[in-house]
Amino acid sequence: MPHAPDTNSRQLWLVPQAGSSSFGPVAEVAIAVRSFHLYSYTVPQPLAALVQPGTFLRVPYGRRARLVPGVCVAVAQREWKHTLQPVAEVIAAEALGETLVKLGLWISEYYACPPGLTLMSLAPAAARNPPLRRTFYLKASPTAAAAELTPRQRLVIEALGSAEHPRRAFLGKPGISASIVRKLIERGFIEQVEKREPRPIVDLAFSTTDEGALPASACPEDEYCLTPEQQAALDEISGSSGEPFRVFLLFGVPGSGKTEVYVRTIRRVIAAGRQAIFLVPEIALTTQLVERLARRFKRVAVLHSRLPERQRRSAYAAIRAGTVDVVIGTRSAVFAPCPRLGLIVVDEEQDSSFKSLSTPLLHARDVAIKRGQLEGVPVVLGSATPALETWHNAQTLPHYRLLRLPQRVGSATLPKVRVVQTAARELGQTTTLISPELLHLLSETLAAGDQALLLHNRRGYAVHLRCTRCGLTVRCSGCGGMLVYHQPDQQARCHRCGQAEPAPQTCLDRTCGGRIERVRLAIQRLEEELRRTFPTARLLRLDRDTMRRREDYAAALQSFEAGQADIMLGTQMVAKGLDFPRVRLVGVIDADATLWMPDFRAAEQVFQLVTQVVGRAGRREGSSLALVQCADRSTPAIRYAVQLDYEGFARHELPLRHRHFYPPYARMARLILADARPGRARQEADALANLLRDLAARISPHLHVSGGEPCTIPRLRQMNRYNILVRGPRDGAIQRLLRLGVDEKRLSPPVQRFTIDVDPIDQL
Repeated sequence: MPHAPDTNSRQLWLVPQAGSSSFGPVAEVAIAVRSFHLYSYTVPQPLAALVQPGTFLRVPYGRRARLVPGVCVAVAQREWKHTLQPVAEVIAAEALGETLVKLGLWISEYYACPPGLTLMSLAPAAARNPPLRRTFYLKASPTAAAAELTPRQRLVIEALGSAEHPRRAFLGKPGISASIVRKLIERGFIEQVEKREPRPIVDLAFSTTDEGALPASACPEDEYCLTPEQQAALDEISGSSGEPFRVFLLFGVPGSGKTEVYVRTIRRVIAAGRQAIFLVPEIALTTQLVERLARRFKRVAVLHSRLPERQRRSAYAAIRAGTVDVVIGTRSAVFAPCPRLGLIVVDEEQDSSFKSLSTPLLHARDVAIKRGQLEGVPVVLGSATPALETWHNAQTLPHYRLLRLPQRVGSATLPKVRVVQTAARELGQTTTLISPELLHLLSETLAAGDQALLLHNRRGYAVHLRCTRCGLTVRCSGCGGMLVYHQPDQQARCHRCGQAEPAPQTCLDRTCGGRIERVRLAIQRLEEELRRTFPTARLLRLDRDTMRRREDYAAALQSFEAGQADIMLGTQMVAKGLDFPRVRLVGVIDADATLWMPDFRAAEQVFQLVTQVVGRAGRREGSSLALVQCADRSTPAIRYAVQLDYEGFARHELPLRHRHFYPPYARMARLILADARPGRARQEADALANLLRDLAARISPHLHVSGGEPCTIPRLRQMNRYNILVRGPRDGAIQRLLRLGVDEKRLSPPVQRFTIDVDPIDQL
């Protein structure tokens, strides 16, 4: 194991061994282990041309020199004083470029994630470790020329010549007999060599081909003129080429034509010989977007987690080869290896789906901004409800520009919004989710032949199960969360840890014997009510229970857009960026249900969700209406949302954030300790909190460390959970604190699971 740092680099570690000094290529490698250091290895001469920054390698590690994967960070010709171990093999020579390596190291530093694990995550598994297939090659032996051969054998030898030929292809040539080849192999006149080679890249993940795309002049969207605000935004973004790095916040009401600004900006980028990356928060949104972009551009590739590995690998290779103009995808698409990147667009930038829940715990929006800075290209953030951090940045940072689209395009108008205050009630007394006002409006909408969209952000049939006699709530044995009843399979499921079991019919307390009732009704119950009330209406439900395959999203959206369904009901995925021109009614059920969560972002999330879903109505000409059902219509989040008044909400919410030292006025980091052993997580959380307070005092007086306290969800997947919250100024103090803890080897508590989440979204 390395144990002495090199004086030239804080992170470069060498293995001291006896031996004279040597000179040659030395590679700095980030190894896929939980280490924050880079390691040095010599580069053997046969691999010298392949080992470059971004190359995926296997190198010996540890006392037993086991081979582990890693990524080359840098290569330099230099003298080294000790005998280093050599690089064992090259896995993939062209997986990452130098810019992506720099981006990965920044992610590692900012989000406190080991650089090897970070860099390995920047490319899909099939790209960094391409699947191999066994191929046999045939080559004529030098002795065959002088051997006594039959005319047909001589013909085979002459066909081989001095080159190697794949056996399958060679046997397919006219006049080549498999039996003669076999005899020549047995006699030693033909050598057969087995090689392991990457499978050929086929089935490119293009949405269209060069032949299938419409010419620009055939696109109906090109026929309408941009509004003055759209044109001004387009000109300012396009005019930023060649200037210092810029971030543009395209702030527009729903239906104001943000997508058209994106598309025409991308067209100018392509005309200049560059590529564009277009990020969306949900896989479901790629369907509509790809179809729209397919009419405007010839070469579009898609990247997201639900693509088959073979298709993702082919798309990745095509992007790297420069044969793709536009890359559309979710979080991982921010790492698309575009050699001529000219623009990055992040649509619905406020969406929490851009925050990763696995290592590294990065935020794709912020990574996109950093990549734009490294590449020197503009980044466009679009939203009708920007994250308050983004809004604050646009008001205060010099490299941000705020672009406004205050009006809907064409003859479309914003919907009228009404609020219905649901009556306060005890749990279990609710018999319906749909208010009389919403029932009446649904009847009118269906009678007129229009479509309706309903949002209820609760999966399952009933949110809680409890005993009618003693009030005992049925909870998950793994994490203690409320079990949610799912009607189709009559299962009680935990939405936290995924545990499922048959729903009980009687109280779990055997001494009680009471009956189990279902309370806090959810979306499956809403579907049941709608089918009973409107038996002839065609219903379509979108949630994680119905959209399980990657094809389900596309099929559902296409069906609704084609008018094959009258009512679409769903969870929050129906509120994001979808465009359905025939939707005349939007209904929001229990709009403020999450307002009282222990999260400083709760009000912002409610405001964004209501505003976004209300904006799905009235996307074309004609009147439209949105009805919002909530428990308290006077809360600022609801009051500003129904008025579609984002700036009013920001003026109300930002002073509260400033007063309590929350983002955007502070940075945060959340450290989570989890352990199945009773008391271990709590003990180590207390010790780590005290340690961090001592380290914080050495860095900045403005660093605040609180904890360790039980998490809002104190038990998850059979583990007890405690967290520590660190808040500090926006000057990198938190990163310096975490770096100091790593350097002093004091940030490794002995618990079964330890997570560092910088800029956390999840507060549970």
